[in-house]
Amino acid sequence: MHKSDPTGLITRTPVCHTPSMRAAVHLLRRSESSPPALVDPRRIGALVGLIGAATFTFSYTGGWDSLADTLARLLVGGLVLATVAFLFFRPRHLGPFVPPTTGRIGVYLLCVVGELALIALGSRWLEQVNRLELRPALIALVVGLHFLPFGWAFSERMFLLLGAALVVLGGAGLLLGSTATAEGAAVLSGVVMAGLLLAYGLGAFAPRRGASRSIPAG
Repeated sequence: MHKSDPTGLITRTPVCHTPSMRAAVHLLRRSESSPPALVDPRRIGALVGLIGAATFTFSYTGGWDSLADTLARLLVGGLVLATVAFLFFRPRHLGPFVPPTTGRIGVYLLCVVGELALIALGSRWLEQVNRLELRPALIALVVGLHFLPFGWAFSERMFLLLGAALVVLGGAGLLLGSTATAEGAAVLSGVVMAGLLLAYGLGAFAPRRGASRSIPAG
């Protein structure tokens, strides 16, 4: 025991004397950190998803004359505004930021290219069989499929739930085989996307240990 430390606190308090211990502490702090909200790639990516959600809903609703269409538009519009607020102006902790490796970025790019190719090929096939009215459901299905690998590429489990939901909705719209069900699948896909992205922006998919931490907005 140290002579000037009759309680023994100095000798019992761990100190990062070695380089390995200091490196471990540095890695721990880094794993719990997040970029400022305005430059966080996850939040910018969520913003792109919100644009997709609004496109689904506003493109396949008839306008403001129908009560159902109006409610769907208002719901998605409100979800989008709320999500933007919690992503950038009142940001919540989304969990540790894990920068994707080059290989994972490559998977992301392949998914985007594959999405565009499948939509083009599927649309051409629907046109050949005179079922082009089912294209909205096809797009929802393909968008859902392209989200699934993102769960691994970006270490974000939200993409698995989002992708599975859109695959189910799009697949159902195709199987039921009517204009109303195909467009309804697309509209519901927009609602589901906006709702899940709001939950993501609120930190619902973040590890509970860091869910309450505040993030600088800029």
